[in-house]
Order: sequence, then C-alpha cells, then structure tokens
Amino acid sequence: MADRWLKANCLLASAAAFWLTALSPLPQIAKGISYSLALVASVQLVQESRRLIVQDARRAALTAMNQELEQTEVALHTQQQEQALYEIYGAAPTYPPEVDRELKISLEHLYKEPSADRSDELQTSTSVTKEFYLAVKSLFEVKGETYVIENVLRLGGGQWDKGKARLQQILDEGQRNGW
Repeated sequence: MADRWLKANCLLASAAAFWLTALSPLPQIAKGISYSLALVASVQLVQESRRLIVQDARRAALTAMNQELEQTEVALHTQQQEQALYEIYGAAPTYPPEVDRELKISLEHLYKEPSADRSDELQTSTSVTKEFYLAVKSLFEVKGETYVIENVLRLGGGQWDKGKARLQQILDEGQRNGW
C-alpha cells in the first residue's frame, strides 16, 4: 500500500514539474514535450488514485466485516454462556412434564377444596396438610416463589407480603414436621 501512495505522490510531483517546465521560456518543441509528459503523468495519477480509492474501500469493508464478525462471535459466546447458566440455575423443570402437570393439578385441587382454609394457620387434617406442603414445595422448587404466591396462593399484587408470609409459614411447618 505504501508503494501505491509513493507512486501517486511521484506522479503528482512529475506532473507538476512538467507543467511548470512547460511554462518556462523554452522552445516550442520543449514546451510541447513538457505538456505531453505532464498530461501523461496526470492520466497515470488519476488511474493510480482510482486504484488507491478501491484499495482503501476494500480495506474499510474488510475492517467493518471483521468487526461485525467479532461482535457476532461475542454475541454467540454470550448467548452460549447465558444458555449454560440458564440450564444450571434457570427455571428448567426438574420433573418430567407429566409429573409437573400432576403436581399442578393436585395442588389446585387441594387449594380449591372447601376444607382448605386460607387463614393464617392451617386447620386441616395432617395428611391433607402434608400433601399440600409437598405440592407447594415441589412447585416452589420448579416454578419459583412468584408462581406459587400468584397462581397457587392467589395473593399477588397488593397482597404480596401476605402471600410471602403464608408461603414461608407453609414451608416452615413442613420443615418443623419433617416432611
């Protein structure tokens, strides 16, 4: 690339020198030769300039493509890391879909039963309480705290603190009873 710039600068200097030579007091034949050489140098300078423009455009395009490739590579690498982290820490169910569906159905059934009291303390039988605790704990592990409070206990929104306290009470009672 440096040789093209050097060549272009030499052609420019030659064209200028021949033009100035043609303007000096010389015989007509010498002036004609100087004008001709200045014209030839100028034409070659234009051609070399076009090559330089194309070369610079290619280099700029390659630089832009390389930057885009690097950004794409970084994005893909980040996406792979996010996917790996999601698989490790994410909400990926630990149960097969059939078991998850059964747990959800049984939990909704237990919640909708008239005997399931929604007051601060559980007043149902031990077996129903144990089943309810196990179902809530399973959904808590699979879907998370927000899902259980909003969809199972139905205490989301303005009752979030009450729902969180109720969930903690259920989990504490299950641990206290060793379920």
